[in-house]
Amino acid sequence: MKPYFIFGLGALLLTGCTPADFHKPGPLQKEEAYNRLFPQWVELCAVSQISKKPGYGADIAGGPGGHAVFFLHGACLNPTSPYPVLTSCPDGETGVSMNSHFKNANWVGISHRDFFYNGLLKPDEPLTKATYTATKQEAQKRGLYSAIRFQDWTSEGKPADVSDEQWKYEISIGTDYAVSFGRARYCARLPVSEEQFKQVISFLNGRNALYQNGPKTFETNVLQDNCNHLTHNALAAAGFWHELPVHQFILKAALTFPVPKNEVVNLLDQTQRHDIGNLHALYHDKLTRKSLMEDGWLPTTPGVMLDSNPVKTPNEVYNTQLSLIFYDDPLLGHYNKAFDRYLNQPRYHDLKTNLLWYQGLYAKAAAERKPLDWWLKKEPAGFAPFYNAYYAWLQKQQDLIQRGLTLLSDDASAASGLMPTQPERPQGAPEHANGL
Repeated sequence: MKPYFIFGLGALLLTGCTPADFHKPGPLQKEEAYNRLFPQWVELCAVSQISKKPGYGADIAGGPGGHAVFFLHGACLNPTSPYPVLTSCPDGETGVSMNSHFKNANWVGISHRDFFYNGLLKPDEPLTKATYTATKQEAQKRGLYSAIRFQDWTSEGKPADVSDEQWKYEISIGTDYAVSFGRARYCARLPVSEEQFKQVISFLNGRNALYQNGPKTFETNVLQDNCNHLTHNALAAAGFWHELPVHQFILKAALTFPVPKNEVVNLLDQTQRHDIGNLHALYHDKLTRKSLMEDGWLPTTPGVMLDSNPVKTPNEVYNTQLSLIFYDDPLLGHYNKAFDRYLNQPRYHDLKTNLLWYQGLYAKAAAERKPLDWWLKKEPAGFAPFYNAYYAWLQKQQDLIQRGLTLLSDDASAASGLMPTQPERPQGAPEHANGL
C-alpha cells in the first residue's frame, strides 16, 4: 500500500520514528512443535517502511507508518484458480498482502512462508542483486499477479524495455512477497479454532470477490480503507474483536484509522482483556460470551506470541536503517509502554515459557471454581450453559498444555539422543490426557 501520511494535529501523535531494534525479541523457535500443537493460526505483522537504494529498478520508498501483512497457517490458495482464493488445508501456508496497486483485487495471496517472507534467500544469506532478480523471476513464474490487474498509475516510471507484467513484480517485491528483502517486521501470532479459521478465510475471499469481475474497482486510502482495515476485519469476522468499518466519514476515520504497529499491540491487549477467572466479566462481555458459546474459544489462549525479524543484511538493494512508528501520544500514550511490556515478558517469545505460564493461570482458575448454584444466585438463568461451556473449555485447555509440554520434552530428549520419559502428571491433571 502507499505510505502512511499523517497531517495536521495527527503529526504530533507519531512516536518512535528512530529505527527500531528488530533483533529483539527475534524469530520464534520450535516452529514444528508449535504447528503440531496449534494447527490453525493467524499472524498479524507490522512491517517497517521500505527504502530502495537509488539506481536499481523502481524507485520505491515508504513512510515510517509501514505496511501490514497477514499470514495464515492452515490455508492454501485454490490451485485451480489463477485469481487468489483461499481454502482450508492441513499444514498449508499463505501470506496475504493488500496493495493500492490492485484494480480488481483487495489482496494477493503468496504460498509458502519462506517465499512470502524471504523469497529465494536462505537463512543468513545477504541480499544480492542476483537473488533479487531471481526472486522476481520466480514470482512471475508462479503467476502471483497473473489474474490481478494493476491501476493505470502504477506504470509511471516503467522503462520501455520492461513489460507490463514484469513491472508488476518489480514494484511489488518487498511489500507483497519477499517482504524481508526491504522491510523488518514485528508479528503477533494468534491460534484460533477451526470454525474461526473458516470465518477468516470466508471474509478474505468475500473481500476479493467484490472486485474480481467488476464493475467495482478497488480503491484504497490511508484513513478510510488501508491494509490494517483488512487484517483487523478478518479477525473481527472470527469474533476476536469488533469490526472497524471501511469508508467511514473522513473526520471520524481520521480519529480511528488503524496503524500497523498499533494493531500488533491491540491484538496482544485483546487476548488479555479479561481476567480468565472472572466468569462474571466474561459472561457479560457479549463478544467473549459469543466466541465461547459458538466457537468453544476464549482469547486467553496459549500460543499467543510476539516475534521480530530484521531486514536482510548485508543488502545490495535496500537501505536497512528503517523506522516503524506508533500513532500515539508521545508522553501519555498507551502503545509504547504496552509494547515494551510485551517485549520484556518471556512468555510471548518462548513456547515452553508460554505453556507453563498458561498452565499456572488455568490451574488457578480451576482451583477457584465455585459451584453453579453459587453463580445462579447472582447471574441470570442463561448463565448455566455458559458456565458448563467455560469449564469444558478450561479442561480442554489444560489437556492442550499437557500435550504441548510433553511434546517439547520428547523433542528435547530426541535432540539429545535420550529416550523420552513419561512426564509426571501434575496434581489435578486428568489421567486420560489426549495424545497428538
